[in-house]
Amino acid sequence: MVRGKELTSECRAQAVILRKEGLTYQAVSNKLHVSLYAVYQACKRHTELGTYRSRNRSGRPRVTTPTDDRSIRRIVMRSPKASSLQVLMRLPSTSRAISTRTIRRRLFMGGLKSYTPAKKPKLSAKNIKDRLAFCRKYQHWSREQWEHVMFSDESTFTQFYSYCRHVRRPAGKRYDSKYMVPRVKQAPKVMVWGSISAFGRGGLWFMPQDTTINGAVYLQILKDKLPAFMNIHNTTVFQHDGAPCHQTKVVSQWIQQSGYEILGPWPGNSPDLNVIENAWIYMKRRVAEHNPTSSDDLIKKIREVWTCEINNTYCLQLVHSMPDRIASVLANKGGHTKY
Repeated sequence: MVRGKELTSECRAQAVILRKEGLTYQAVSNKLHVSLYAVYQACKRHTELGTYRSRNRSGRPRVTTPTDDRSIRRIVMRSPKASSLQVLMRLPSTSRAISTRTIRRRLFMGGLKSYTPAKKPKLSAKNIKDRLAFCRKYQHWSREQWEHVMFSDESTFTQFYSYCRHVRRPAGKRYDSKYMVPRVKQAPKVMVWGSISAFGRGGLWFMPQDTTINGAVYLQILKDKLPAFMNIHNTTVFQHDGAPCHQTKVVSQWIQQSGYEILGPWPGNSPDLNVIENAWIYMKRRVAEHNPTSSDDLIKKIREVWTCEINNTYCLQLVHSMPDRIASVLANKGGHTKY
């Protein structure tokens, strides 16, 4: 027998009142458009309990015991990457009647939700030591001091690029082009060097195809782009990472002769301390939304996003986040941060 919809407290109260007025059960049933049995039960409940509410229900018994719940949580705390099936297999054999869905519910109730893991560069002991040394050196810098720093870096843009990790689609539409992320072998790529400061975007340089950045190429980039933009932005401190081409003797001598101060020594594997990394990520997402059709179109779209969407306000916000970035690294004892 299919259970009907439960009566509300108001409907039960009406049934009781109509019964007290002398109406029969059948008349009350017809008047309220509910079953005869529901009227009878409502009146009976009011007589026995003096209330119009439903009785307290015990509900379905829990499959897991408090011991099982603690075991599930303990397993996940030790192995955060374990799947619900792996957690189930590690439970005692007496608890194997539990389903993987129950495992997920218990973890959710225990505050252990499922998240997409953050992907960060692996930090060695030296990296952590260098990050702490860098942050301690500059932890007392004000936002005004950071406004005199020109941040720079290289990044590679790909024609077919997507940050999509999940898609919502109807069943049976897995291979519909609307819900797919296209992948192409040997998709066109271009490496870009750029710089930003609190004043706004600086120079942008595209590496020719089949060319790698070495000391000579990097020196030419700096000679072409850096003096003019350092002067326009009123910056005196230059930042670049510890890539081999950045640390060549000719590059170091030219920077010193030009009178620029180097921010550092820069710690390795520290993209969260370089504000231009955030600009690169933003640009890659925006360029991908423009759907470049070729290598030349990819370069065109990069220029458009760089000139039209990387504005002065955005750059200023990034540079002003440096004190918070340094404080986060120190608070995390040299580990990764949210930036």
